[in-house]
Amino acid sequence: FRRVLFRSAYFSDESGEYALHIKSQSGEGEAKKIPLAGKSAFYFDPKWSPDSKHIAFTDNQLNLFDVEIASAKLTKVDTDYAYELGRDFAWSGDSKWITFVRFLPNRFHAVFVYSLDSGKSTQVTDSLSDSRHPVFDRDGQYLYFTASTNSGPTISGLDMTSDEHEV
Repeated sequence: FRRVLFRSAYFSDESGEYALHIKSQSGEGEAKKIPLAGKSAFYFDPKWSPDSKHIAFTDNQLNLFDVEIASAKLTKVDTDYAYELGRDFAWSGDSKWITFVRFLPNRFHAVFVYSLDSGKSTQVTDSLSDSRHPVFDRDGQYLYFTASTNSGPTISGLDMTSDEHEV
């Protein structure tokens, strides 16, 4: 028989500054509090790594972070170029990689992977398509994502998407 402990992660500013709180889901005991970088930021979307040793999350200043739970080491993984509600990111099954999406200067999205071992990010899709929603398969062998060459920015009023019409 193995006892499984479930923990929850949430953000709180109870002390006046935001911190990541980690606490037993039963509500028992004190929360572990990990201070966060920005005093004027709001934090959201914490996602546990599969091995439960890290949590990745975002803020309203376009940053993606990773925190190693045992040491409380906070690492900025990426900063995006343009604001978009919610940020696509996911963990690999072995907890060694985070995949995420970033806006490119041409207003398309590209998929990146970040190695926790090296601390480096690598762009894995080109800038000629709009790529989103990356996720690793369970074994970590493959990275899946959506990509469209049939979309484009509409800032100038031109809509570069096409509509299918029956003739």
